[in-house]
Amino acid sequence: MLEFWFEPTTTLARKILILLLTIAIAVGLYLYKPLPSAVILMFTGTGLVFLICRYARLQIAKNDPSRFLFRVFTWIPLALILAVLFMKTMDDLLILGIQGLAFMALSVFIFSPLARLSKPTSTES
Repeated sequence: MLEFWFEPTTTLARKILILLLTIAIAVGLYLYKPLPSAVILMFTGTGLVFLICRYARLQIAKNDPSRFLFRVFTWIPLALILAVLFMKTMDDLLILGIQGLAFMALSVFIFSPLARLSKPTSTES
């Protein structure tokens, strides 16, 4: 879903370009038809759940797709995003849904460096 953001082979210029494009889409759609702030927070929370589940897949499920926990941590964010989409944006699914997905992607892009800062550093004696 948003794994390209964590790929080490993706260049910084491409990441910044995608970030700016996502910001432009979110702001443009917000100016056209604003999404309620509570729904924006729901999509932001879904992005944080995605980051938590991604971290859990890497640490707990050890990136082994045959394990049950790997599948659970993969489907939790997908189920949550579908639930938020169909519960809160059914009036105008296309515009509000894309805007919500853009806010979710922005939360992943913004909060993902925090996970990188908490990695333990190895010290040699």
